[in-house]
Amino acid sequence: MDATFLIDWGVMMRTLKIKDLTLDALEELEHDLHENGEKSDYGYYMQLVILYETMYKKLTNLSRNNGPYYDASLQQTKKLLISYLIKYGTYLKMNHFRDDGDAVESLLKAIRVEQKLPIAYYRLGYLAYKHGKYGSAVRYFQQALSKQLSGDPSYSLNQQQELHANIYLANSGLHVAGETYETMGKLPSLDQLPNVELSPLFEALSANEAYLHNHAFYKITKNKKVTCSKEVCEDFYENSEAGELVLYFNDRENILLFNGEDAIITPTQAHMIRHFMLSSSKENPCTRITMRDFFGRTGSDGEVKKSTFIKSIERLREKLRLFDIPEMIVVTEHRGETAYYYNESYPFTVLFRVDEAFANEYVN
Repeated sequence: MDATFLIDWGVMMRTLKIKDLTLDALEELEHDLHENGEKSDYGYYMQLVILYETMYKKLTNLSRNNGPYYDASLQQTKKLLISYLIKYGTYLKMNHFRDDGDAVESLLKAIRVEQKLPIAYYRLGYLAYKHGKYGSAVRYFQQALSKQLSGDPSYSLNQQQELHANIYLANSGLHVAGETYETMGKLPSLDQLPNVELSPLFEALSANEAYLHNHAFYKITKNKKVTCSKEVCEDFYENSEAGELVLYFNDRENILLFNGEDAIITPTQAHMIRHFMLSSSKENPCTRITMRDFFGRTGSDGEVKKSTFIKSIERLREKLRLFDIPEMIVVTEHRGETAYYYNESYPFTVLFRVDEAFANEYVN
């Protein structure tokens, strides 16, 4: 399979249906996508999701018909499919911009693949609540809290999210109750019904909303982690000091700010930068082993292919140079592996919603 065939997804889809590709061809396509990264402003994450869906279906059939030989590969592909549906499903239309409709569809796909995903139900509840669908929000937050007891730790809620889930659940129920009483008030012949005082209900609702508002975002620096409102994040972003790096996962896009100049970056770039800032040091640099979750299936040694890892990080470093950001990700060697770390030459702040699917990777 030549490079042109791999890179031009549209041509491939017109000339050969992806479902007709062999597993080897699909793995080669996957490798090419990860190694070359986003080549346009749209379609990259959709390609990966379609790819993993196709591989998962093929491996499911093979495992069913051939016993345990394919089980390990099936479980690995299942994990990748779920991860991309949960973390990148909101970017299926555009690589740089979120879409709530795509996020909901992707999260529903994820729980059809695996039901024990507390964060997927939580995200569905959050999106339903955001759009005023409180009945649906009640069901999703109930499921998130129920699955939290038995779900995969990789997709569990952190302590702050679990608290938010309970508050969202209470508020969703209060909204439903308020809407019900409003509907009842419009019905005829209600003389037989008791006179219900709703002010305590709305006071509780208001207090809960205030808490969620004031603790909507994480603000994380090298030595400190706090929660704050979106307004605090916006003010900090707009008034950041010279020489400080700010990585901001806002409600529409991901932005890297330095010396008053900002750049919209893809979620993959943003997540890698976040990982370097929060999880690397000169003494403990990141390798293809510690960053395996960023790069899909493994190579022949059971880890990410060296070429994929190195090309991806070098592509990120080149992107930062284009934004006139001085070198901050340094290459080194660690235990015989090419490794990278954030050199701490500039202070940094990372801003992202408490409700993000990746939050529990960094906030326990």
